[in-house]
Amino acid sequence: MKKMICFAALAAFGLSLMAQSKAAQVFDKIAERFTFSGYAQLGWEYHDQSDPNNEFKLNKLIVMSNLRIIDNLNAFAMFDFKGFTLQELWVNYQVRPWLNIKAGQFKTPFSIENPLSPSILETINQASLATSYMVMGNGLMMPKGAGRDIGLTVYGNAGQYVSYDLAVMNGAGRGKGDDNSWKDFVARLTLHPLKCLDVSASTIVGKGATDILNEVDRLMVWGDREAKLDYRRNRWAVGAYLKTNPVDVRAEWMWGNDGDLDSNGGYVTTQVKNVGVKGLDLVGSYDHLETFATIDRFQAGVQYWFYKKCRVQAGYSYTKIKTLEGENGILTQVQVAF
Repeated sequence: MKKMICFAALAAFGLSLMAQSKAAQVFDKIAERFTFSGYAQLGWEYHDQSDPNNEFKLNKLIVMSNLRIIDNLNAFAMFDFKGFTLQELWVNYQVRPWLNIKAGQFKTPFSIENPLSPSILETINQASLATSYMVMGNGLMMPKGAGRDIGLTVYGNAGQYVSYDLAVMNGAGRGKGDDNSWKDFVARLTLHPLKCLDVSASTIVGKGATDILNEVDRLMVWGDREAKLDYRRNRWAVGAYLKTNPVDVRAEWMWGNDGDLDSNGGYVTTQVKNVGVKGLDLVGSYDHLETFATIDRFQAGVQYWFYKKCRVQAGYSYTKIKTLEGENGILTQVQVAF
């Protein structure tokens, strides 16, 4: 009897180990399909025309997760804990290398700069004045949208020298329902004549909703006319991105049209890498925006990549709005990533 009890106990223990082993295998397989990453950016800034003129800032606290459902189907989520905001949530299906289909909330594929992650942008101010105005969020275009919108896009590499994006978007911005019946149509074509060079042209064609505008924005769009119709809201951009071992140069020019209000602007950003010490870069940038006001900004600084995607940055900026006194700024930032 005792032998039978001992045998049953050993059998139960063995089955328990087998069950745990199978559960561990299932967990490992699921874990293999999940990847987690993220980054945080914290800095101190001084601006001589602001009040208060200096402050510590938590710029971003991003966590990302990617789930590979099957080999050619994945789901992605990005959350910003700084503002407790869902930045992105989309599903992507790769039919062929030259044909991908993505649906959800993601960055609008306009310009070279907008789709780039802030974790790799060279300046502490990050996006240029033109990119910020044209697509990243103002009273006329996706307010507080951070360059993101809800929609559907098809994209891919049509051979070694050409890539493309075609999208249909709400045009209302991140986390918002559409505010009119029109959709934004977005197209971007990028040529790769050299391995180190991208040449890009993109456009957004759509209409904005007049009834959501404040009084000032409505006046800029319609002038003296009393109009309740949706207004024409189009964007165009051309640019190039040169990436070499010692130097990166990115430059773009953009045009916008919001009813009666025309706008244009551009930027040139240069990065000289590994100056004297591996990971130490010199950064310089000039950008310009002309719309209801004319703004010029100069930036210069250094950054040091001390571990993979982790860096420290320090820089100087000078911003001049026409007819107003220029503003000097000193900016610092630490970025840690995993």
